Amino acid sequence: MPDPILTIIIALACVLVTAVITAIATTAYQKKVAASTVGNAEEKAREIIDEALKTAETKKREALLEVKEESIRTKNDLDKE
Repeated sequence: MPDPILTIIIALACVLVTAVITAIATTAYQKKVAASTVGNAEEKAREIIDEALKTAETKKREALLEVKEESIRTKNDLDKE
């Protein structure tokens, strides 16, 4: 019959090895999830910035068009006088 103390030591060693492996695997998984989350956030930020730039460019063109139209109206008013 095996020595009970040896059995307990082997069981504790197995538990310790399992705990270390689990900790390493969990840390690796959490790093992977965090990197994925950061990547998604960066992609979303780029999309928001691109959309903001498009909106700003559209508003700029609209404002320039309004100024041109107003300039033409003013010129036509002056020509009438």
